[in-house]
Order: sequence, then structure tokens, then C-alpha cells
Amino acid sequence: MENSAEIQAELEKRYRATAFIVAGQIALTIIFIIAAWIVAPRFQNSASSDDLTPFWVGALFIAIGSFILRRMLFRWDRLRDIVLLKGLFGLLRDLQKNAVLLGAMAELIALIGFVIAFLSGNPYEMLRAGAIALVVFLINFPRQSVWKKIAANLENT
Repeated sequence: MENSAEIQAELEKRYRATAFIVAGQIALTIIFIIAAWIVAPRFQNSASSDDLTPFWVGALFIAIGSFILRRMLFRWDRLRDIVLLKGLFGLLRDLQKNAVLLGAMAELIALIGFVIAFLSGNPYEMLRAGAIALVVFLINFPRQSVWKKIAANLENT
């Protein structure tokens, strides 16, 4: 079994890297919002709300899907199986990968919002999608205390 100090150091390293990546994803979402406010009004695209409905439905499904996926990825049985197969270092690698994946789903919602704002010429569409994306980021953002609790509880498995 791995040394607890090694695991703690690896957890700190992976968490910092993950938090940096997710913060970058959040920053990109904010850049999308700002860019939509600058770019969208300049285009006289007049897509009707009926034309934009599939985009909003897609964004909604991605948001709901990210919450469901998060529940699936953090199931206790799944995490225990990862520790048994890959060890605690494998678990930390998996937690990092999962956090980045969930962040990418929120980023995709922001990208869809940017496309909607561009197609409609209405920057408020991006503001709505950006708010949804930021809520998804907020809910799915990795918390170091949760990672520590998972690692501590599964260390003796």
C-alpha cells in the first residue's frame, strides 16, 4: 500500500492542477460572455426562437447529463473498484479526469450559448447560457475536502 504522505502530496498536486484547469475553463466561459456582448450585436442574424430551440434543448440535456454523470462517477462502489484495480494514485488520476470532463461539459454549454448569441444577434442569449454554464461549474467544481475524504476512506481498501 502507498505511503500516506505520498498520497497526500499526490492529492495536493493533482488537485492544484485540476483547480487550475477548471479555473481556466471558467475563465474561457467568461471570455465567451464578453465576446458575445461585443460580437453578437454587430451581426444582423435573425434566427427565430424556433430555430434556436434545438440548441437550448441540447444545452439543457448537457447540463442535466453533467449532474447525472457526476453522480455516476462518484458512486462509492465505482470509486472502491478503481482503488482495487489502480490503487490510490489511479483513483486520484480518475478524480482529476472526471473533474476536467465535467468542466468541459459546462464549457460546451457556454459554447452553445455563444453560437446561439451569434445566430440570434442577441447577447442576452449568451448571458443566459453563461449563467447555466457557471451554475454547472459551481455544482461540479472539485472540492479538495471531498477528494481528501474519498482518499482517506478508501486508503485501507
